[in-house]
Amino acid sequence: MSGLLIGGLKIAFVALLWLFIALVAVVVRRDLFVVAGDTSSMGEAKTARPATHSSAAPNPKRRGRAAQRSQLVVIDGAGKGDTIPLRGEIVVGRATDATLDINDDYASGHHARFYRDDQSWIVADLGSTNGTIVNGMRIARPTRVGDGDIVKIGRTNLKVVEP
Repeated sequence: MSGLLIGGLKIAFVALLWLFIALVAVVVRRDLFVVAGDTSSMGEAKTARPATHSSAAPNPKRRGRAAQRSQLVVIDGAGKGDTIPLRGEIVVGRATDATLDINDDYASGHHARFYRDDQSWIVADLGSTNGTIVNGMRIARPTRVGDGDIVKIGRTNLKVVEP
């Protein structure tokens, strides 16, 4: 091969390497520095909004159990023992505007969304880097969950408890 061709291949390789590094930096920045209300890069999360609560409703980020209500219980990880009633739509992640904000370095800003249809509760991954795991299986699409199911988000395990 000629020296000119080898030089051109070296330059192309270095350019591709810098492109890869730039793409990795964009993904890391998007995952670590989620701006409140910015859902433009989260796929399905474009329509997701944290559940709003009236001023008369109890604080959903409280500890303790609500009687006869479906709820999420943090059984392992930061916030172990925390509970949140399952009603409306619940967004779980590290962002401060998440309905259940978990202090977990392996969770995305807006990691997963819990919502209810006519039959049961459904959990959907919101394009997180590490994925959402239900009963030991990584989910690729919205998945039904029920009483006793374990949902793993980062290093945090959540248990669905239904009456």
